[in-house]
Amino acid sequence: MADQQPDPATDLLQAWLAQAGEIPADAVPRANRDRPLPASHAQQGMWLAQQVAGDDDRSLTAPHAYRLNGWLDVDALATALGVIVARHEVLRTGFTVRQDELFQVVADPMPFRLIPEEVADRRGLESAIRAFTRLPFDLEHDPLLRVRLYRLAPQEHVLVAVFHHIANDGWSMDVFHRELTALYGAVISHSSVTDPEILAGIAELPELSVQYPDFAVWQRSLADDEAVHEPALAHWREVLAGAPDLLRLPTDRPRPTTRSSTGDRIEFALPSAVSAAVSDLATAGGTTPFVVQFAAFQALLAAWSGQHDLVTGVTTANRSLPETEELIGFFVNVLPIRGVLTPDQTFDGFLARTGQSLIDAYKQDELPFELLLERLELPRSAGHNPLVQVTVASHQELTAPLALTGLKVEHLPPQGLDVQEDLTFYLTTGSQDVLGHFAFRADLFDRGTMEELSQAYLRLLELVVGNSELTVAQLTERAGLPERKRFGGAAQQAGHDGEATPSPERPRGVVEELVASVWGEALNCGPLTRDANFFNVGGTSLAASRVANRLSDELGIRIPVRAVFQNSGLAPLAAHLTRLIREAAGSHSAVTGAGREGHA
Repeated sequence: MADQQPDPATDLLQAWLAQAGEIPADAVPRANRDRPLPASHAQQGMWLAQQVAGDDDRSLTAPHAYRLNGWLDVDALATALGVIVARHEVLRTGFTVRQDELFQVVADPMPFRLIPEEVADRRGLESAIRAFTRLPFDLEHDPLLRVRLYRLAPQEHVLVAVFHHIANDGWSMDVFHRELTALYGAVISHSSVTDPEILAGIAELPELSVQYPDFAVWQRSLADDEAVHEPALAHWREVLAGAPDLLRLPTDRPRPTTRSSTGDRIEFALPSAVSAAVSDLATAGGTTPFVVQFAAFQALLAAWSGQHDLVTGVTTANRSLPETEELIGFFVNVLPIRGVLTPDQTFDGFLARTGQSLIDAYKQDELPFELLLERLELPRSAGHNPLVQVTVASHQELTAPLALTGLKVEHLPPQGLDVQEDLTFYLTTGSQDVLGHFAFRADLFDRGTMEELSQAYLRLLELVVGNSELTVAQLTERAGLPERKRFGGAAQQAGHDGEATPSPERPRGVVEELVASVWGEALNCGPLTRDANFFNVGGTSLAASRVANRLSDELGIRIPVRAVFQNSGLAPLAAHLTRLIREAAGSHSAVTGAGREGHA
């Protein structure tokens, strides 16, 4: 497994772990399966994101397509995939809410069937893949890995695997590729063997000492022990005190009230001379190239937004425990890195401060980001993610591409792009080059703007490596930036995204009284005014689910959880529900009217 780990030269977390000493094995015990299995904090955040976004959001799924040329043994491929699903409980897990808590329900392994679907041509293939990858996931009942096989010719197939992110991350894809490669070869050479454990042994796959639900139960037990996470919470309370909850980047279009997942991406490469100079600057400063690249990106964001106090997320694999290295599952954590720039600060000074901020943050990596949001009671909004809207991810290219015996395998680029954040900056370190790409919300930014931003970033890095003694302001001014465009919706103009202007009191209607009653019961709070906000009077993410379900029962129509987020004020939610009631009544009248006409 050593060759699968991130390179310490480009991953500051790995460098810190190397200095921190050995991590004890067997830290995660097997959970008691006779008791309910709580979801992990990361899973809870992903589940909530889907409830808020709705079924049309595809940013929470990960589709992968592979062209397979050569003689394919379809039964062997199905068997190999079935062994993977049997090995990893997370792939056959459903989720259910009980008393404001999210639990995992693990299903028994089932026979895995793979029937090729004939497609006539490339256009038909693209249409079929698009339809398959856009299917919504029911997280309570659906398997979290879907597979479809398309046949264009006897020796040409396309395999499509769609994971839900609640059970998958980038590291998991590395595990998936290695296991499918080994298992397909094992099944081909031992066609009479069908037992999953025996096949895993033939494929020389490591025994899994724990499963993802075991990790989730262990993680929850740490959260219940206040002494475990209190030092990390104290760190973040100090670091984030007074930090803005929104990075107000100059967008090409007004920010909508609800977040869209439709995205786009642009790619660029760091010239080899610049990459080498970045490494030299990092060495001179006693840090890593990633810290230089990240500090330059934060400086660029500050100059572009005009907001010199900002929070940028850094994603980590969160796989420091030996038991998690071979598991498929969603482990990724987010560290909110605050950057505060002053006009006269040199880049050298900002670099040193950024490096220390990252090291201090990585020491708190065991505190899940979702738990941090919960404990700090940070506000939620349907229009943007809480606290962090821009993230940076640094990783190596997958070192274990899918390779199936007797076949030429090509990993196909995805059709379209769905994104979770306003902007994500990916840095991928290959064998020689450093590649970057921006993934961004297409409802906020034009592609041309992002191309200008990428060019400004490259110019800034070129300037930094030769003039790091200059101030950040001088460097960013010379780098040039896309033209600023400022838009402010009504919510933003109020000074706090999602916070409405107080409305005068007036007699409540029936629906408003119902909402107040349901809120009061769910939150055990006192009398509510019309200006009450669900999340400001004790509402939590899972309580929002309970409120939506209760309102659905009371009104006789389906109220999605996202309605509580998009209309978190008492009066706006009541108005929204009134519209839904009228629409439902109109639909009912139309149906019954059509029925009467048909009967006549």
